[in-house]
Amino acid sequence: MANRNWLSNKLYQMEAYPVLVSCNFQVQKADAGGLGIVNLQGGTVKAVYMATSATPAAGNPNPEDGVIVIELQDNYNKLLGVSAVIAAPLDGSGQTSTTAGNLSVITVLGTATLAQWQAAGLPAGVTPAVGVSFIATATGAIGGSAEVQNTSTSGVMLVEVVPSQANMLAKSNSPVNGGAIVMLQAIDAAGAKVAPANGSVIAVSLYLSNSSVTVQGQ
Repeated sequence: MANRNWLSNKLYQMEAYPVLVSCNFQVQKADAGGLGIVNLQGGTVKAVYMATSATPAAGNPNPEDGVIVIELQDNYNKLLGVSAVIAAPLDGSGQTSTTAGNLSVITVLGTATLAQWQAAGLPAGVTPAVGVSFIATATGAIGGSAEVQNTSTSGVMLVEVVPSQANMLAKSNSPVNGGAIVMLQAIDAAGAKVAPANGSVIAVSLYLSNSSVTVQGQ
C-alpha cells in the first residue's frame, strides 16, 4: 500500500469485546460432501450448510433453497452486524477470443504470452492467471490456446438476516453442542428466497460481541 498521511490509524467503537468473523465459500448444491457448499475458508467458522441434492452430511439440516446456516466454533452474546458479498459464477462457455468491451475472466492460460494478454485488454502490471478478470479492449483471437469466459449471475439481489438470532448465539454446554449459529437467506429481485446459482462465491462478515453489557446511550 502506498504511504498515506492518515489522520488516525484507530477505529473507535462503543461495543465491548467486538469480534469480526469472516468466511467465504462456493455454492455447490450437488457436492459429494453433502454440505451444499465447497471450499469453505474462514477462521473460527465450524461449518456452513445449504440445500443439497446429495445425501446431507452429518449436521446439515438441508435447509430450503436460499437459506444459509453458518455454525461458529464459539459462543457470542450479540450479533451487531452482517455483510455479505456474492461473486457471480462463470457462464461455462470457454472462448479463445475476446470481444471489445466485454468482461473476460481467464480460465485457461495456454501458451499465450504477456504481450498477447495485454493486447486483448489485460491492464499493464497485472500478471495473467486463472481467475483474473479484465475488460477486453480488442476483438479477436487471444492466441496460444488461451481461453476466457464471461460471467453469469448469482440470481441474488440481497442477503437478509433471519429474525431472532439472539437465541442462537450462545448454546448451553457449547463444548458438546457447538458454537453460535447465524442464519441468512438469499433474496431475488421479486423478493422471494432463491438458491444462489451453482459456482457463486459468497463472502460473509459477522460483527459479533462477547459482551453482555449494553453501552449507555444505545
